[in-house]
Amino acid sequence: MSTQAVQAMAPRTARPAKAVAKTADFKGALVRAQAPFAPAPAATAVARAGDSTFRSRIAAQESAGAGWAARNAASGALGRYQMLPVALRDIGWQGADGGWTERAAAMGVRSEADFLANPAAQEAAMGQYLQRTERQLAANGALDAAGRTVTATDGQPLAITQAGLVAAAHRRGAGTVARWLDHRTRTPDAPLPEATRAAFASVERRLRDFAGTSVAAGARVSPSA
Repeated sequence: MSTQAVQAMAPRTARPAKAVAKTADFKGALVRAQAPFAPAPAATAVARAGDSTFRSRIAAQESAGAGWAARNAASGALGRYQMLPVALRDIGWQGADGGWTERAAAMGVRSEADFLANPAAQEAAMGQYLQRTERQLAANGALDAAGRTVTATDGQPLAITQAGLVAAAHRRGAGTVARWLDHRTRTPDAPLPEATRAAFASVERRLRDFAGTSVAAGARVSPSA
């Protein structure tokens, strides 16, 4: 009988336990890697209630309670949350020419009148804009300041919260919030131009007004998400 035949008939030696474990680990990792992406769990009832309070307060300050059909003729801001054209472009609902995109059409919006008459679309647009705002705050490092207390421009202590940062960025932009934070933590005694002082005062008002609320925009999202 040939050597090859003898080897074929011989019983196979059991694989070492470590080798079996490594194979199992690899297979498990492969399955996990090939699994479809699972979105983050839905917000809890408490988070949704907090987010509702946050949005109601934004609406009260932005549209003075005028409601879904509110329109600012001077700025072009629309709806309950007074979303500016630049905000609608940022979330892909409007193009550079001001026309409404397919993303907006998917929510039943093909015109300004459609947007103003569609509360569900306005809520969806607001949610997307808040998520984008939070990503910007994460990217510029401002979101990392949540939980700290700094001295405001009026000399009073000011608690920084995630909701306050998002609300301030909704009004003044994430870049202004980052510049305010840098000034208060790194160069608090540096003189400020009047326009910058007014912008920073607006940021601080938002931080105070929204300190007791929560926002479910997309907590601690990745800057590149």
